[in-house]
Amino acid sequence: MQLKYLNFHKMLANFSMYLVGGFIPLIIYQKTGSVFWSVFYLFALYVLNFIINQIFRNAFVKRPQLFLVLRAIPILIYSLSVLLIDVNFIWGVVLVTIFYAINLSFKGNSTEIIFNYSVSQNTSGKSFGMTRVFEQIGTIVAQIAGALFLDYLNTYILIALAIGIYLVSTIPLLMYYISCRKQKGFNTEMTSNALQQFAQNEDKTTKGKKVANRILFQYGLMYYLVAFLDGFNNLFNIYIYVKTGQFLYAGYFSAIYNGTFGIASYFVGYVSSKMDTTILSAVFMCVNAISIVLSVVIEITWVQMLLFGVIGFTYPFFSVFLIERMLAKTRILGVSNRAILLRDNVSVLGKMTVMIPALFGPLLLSFIAMGVALTGGGIYLPFSEETSRKTLVNYLEDNE
Repeated sequence: MQLKYLNFHKMLANFSMYLVGGFIPLIIYQKTGSVFWSVFYLFALYVLNFIINQIFRNAFVKRPQLFLVLRAIPILIYSLSVLLIDVNFIWGVVLVTIFYAINLSFKGNSTEIIFNYSVSQNTSGKSFGMTRVFEQIGTIVAQIAGALFLDYLNTYILIALAIGIYLVSTIPLLMYYISCRKQKGFNTEMTSNALQQFAQNEDKTTKGKKVANRILFQYGLMYYLVAFLDGFNNLFNIYIYVKTGQFLYAGYFSAIYNGTFGIASYFVGYVSSKMDTTILSAVFMCVNAISIVLSVVIEITWVQMLLFGVIGFTYPFFSVFLIERMLAKTRILGVSNRAILLRDNVSVLGKMTVMIPALFGPLLLSFIAMGVALTGGGIYLPFSEETSRKTLVNYLEDNE
């Protein structure tokens, strides 16, 4: 039941968030005429995002629903701060950066922790895929609507709409929290039978911690490499806005990316239930790498849109594969919440890292960095998956 509430929240929350937030780098470029400051804003945003993650890491695990309700506050403040950019550019950008970072931390950690609790009894790809579909529906509509508002209509209306929709999205989560907070097992990490059996064995517990750290490191590295792709949309939006001077083009490209992402997310669960998708996921990572670089090298609009569709469609296959496999293994070891928090932290570090080349050179350097990271991830994925599987099996069978 909680998963249904979460999916409804994600759809409306993403709509609210991307109405304004997805276009802030473009607004900064519009005011300064400088790609550097747009990219620096993104870099600073992820630095703050990482710091806030560390401050609230324990609280996210205990009360994730409340953090999603509280997220309305930073959304309100950063939305109003966008208006301040016209009056006082420096203070406007500073406030937007701080409160948008708080918004990202509250969103990323809390929604994934709730998702972990919601599907703890169901590790099928269908649940993982469907929740991504709901995320993308809100994002697609928001990026087209937000672009139209910014190009042709009043920004005040856009901000009021964003805040109102987010407040509506928190209602089911708050209701669920109030009605279920006293139930046994509420917001509690699942403990596997294997872990319960090993609990009284000090030697086994010590080995279990080492195994958990080893597996967490392997998935952490994979997520760090994949996170380079998460900076793609923001950087390409800057690239296309510099070329066209219109928000609407950025909205179109983002909608294609998120649309094909949503379509693939719907089908990926069925594919993963029929076959082992390890090699397919690795191949699609390499396809993504090639498509990303080509999307900025080939300056033909219809070709770029086609490549965006390829990137969006292939991404869910390795994204869902990684979260499904990571949670399945870390739940056995009782560290799935640690895995979720690690995933968000290293993802932020990856997005931060991919911004660095564009701070000291053309945007193309960051796109090349994405291509290199994803190619490396595609090569490493089958090895990492097999190694982590053997490590866990040896531990459970007492061969280690």
